[in-house]
Amino acid sequence: MAVRSTVDFGYRYRVGWHVLVGAVAIPLAVAIAGDVTVALGQRVLALTTLAVIVAWYAFVAPQAMENRDERWGVAYFAALAVAFPLLLAIAPMGGALLFALCPQLFVMVARWRVRIPLLLILYAELAWAMIAQAGVSRYTLAMAGVTVLVPMTVTILVGAYLTGIREQNRKRAALIEELTRTRAALERAGHQAGVHAERERLAAEIHDTLAQGFTSVLMLAQAARTTLHRDPTAADGQLDILEKTARENLAEARSLIAALAPVDLTGRSLADALDRLAARHTRDTGTRVEVAIVGERSGAPAGTDIALLRTAQEALANVGKHADATTVRIELRHENGLTTLAVTDDGQGFDPATVRGGYGLLGIRSRASTLGGTCTVRSAPGQGTTVQVELPTADHTARTLQSGLDLSPTTDH
Repeated sequence: MAVRSTVDFGYRYRVGWHVLVGAVAIPLAVAIAGDVTVALGQRVLALTTLAVIVAWYAFVAPQAMENRDERWGVAYFAALAVAFPLLLAIAPMGGALLFALCPQLFVMVARWRVRIPLLLILYAELAWAMIAQAGVSRYTLAMAGVTVLVPMTVTILVGAYLTGIREQNRKRAALIEELTRTRAALERAGHQAGVHAERERLAAEIHDTLAQGFTSVLMLAQAARTTLHRDPTAADGQLDILEKTARENLAEARSLIAALAPVDLTGRSLADALDRLAARHTRDTGTRVEVAIVGERSGAPAGTDIALLRTAQEALANVGKHADATTVRIELRHENGLTTLAVTDDGQGFDPATVRGGYGLLGIRSRASTLGGTCTVRSAPGQGTTVQVELPTADHTARTLQSGLDLSPTTDH
């Protein structure tokens, strides 16, 4: 759009100059052609000279206006300084052409020390033509002086005004160009930030689904290999669990590709998804997992259920890898406009101050922060671990905004 606007403006700018030259040259040509006091041959010669000047304008002036090198303008007016007195010598009324030539000077030539000499040359030629036609006398000299000095003064004032406008337009164009570059840079930065955020989100989703699923498959495969020779019947059961886990992981992969939503939440509530997750963990590891739901669920922002389910998945995965626990409790609580998920195990625990946290814990905290919530990890050696995520519901967010915008009047005592 910016390029097209610039092109349109440049076209309209050139058309304006064409109209000005035409508005002066056409009536002048009509006046010269209709001046019966001048011989036909002289009129033809005057019209030919005027046509040469207009043709010179048509071929050179547009380039001289668009080119920042004022040498084009100087060359253009140098040629006019030769043709203009020829026109004046044949038809003195050709001096009207200065109405079109002088404004061009302030567009094609930037420096005043070049403009003034060119102006003096053109108006001196006009004064010479007037004196040559009327003869030398005090009256003629006075009229020539007034006729030249007044228009030249007005021309300089108008030229200064045009120069100021042109400088403002140049600065405005530079500002627009800079703003365009800045906007493009901001768009690129925003796009890169969006791509980075999306990559982080996908990385978290893959970690909490495919990576955890493959970890379970690997653990079950290792257990089946160990049991295979000692107790084939038990190994068959482990292979069945392995097959189910692989199928569930495949379903997660398909769900991730299709809509990036957990397959456990497809057509189910968060409570049902947590029950399925607990049963699967008990089946795969033998660790008993209990699920408790407290409170009535109210409106929740989009993504809350996914974040809470991913939290439970990551917490249970860590229990299976590190805790050596016998029981795990998942508690989902809805109260005071907040939804809280706590996963507590009776395992060996650890000192949170000495652990930086892996990618899974970082992903939990990132999801909670994105949704305006918090993530807390409480643990101690020998005392188990609790991972708790607290997220606001939609109703709680609305009430918070309303209380923050409360503009009720207060009374001063």
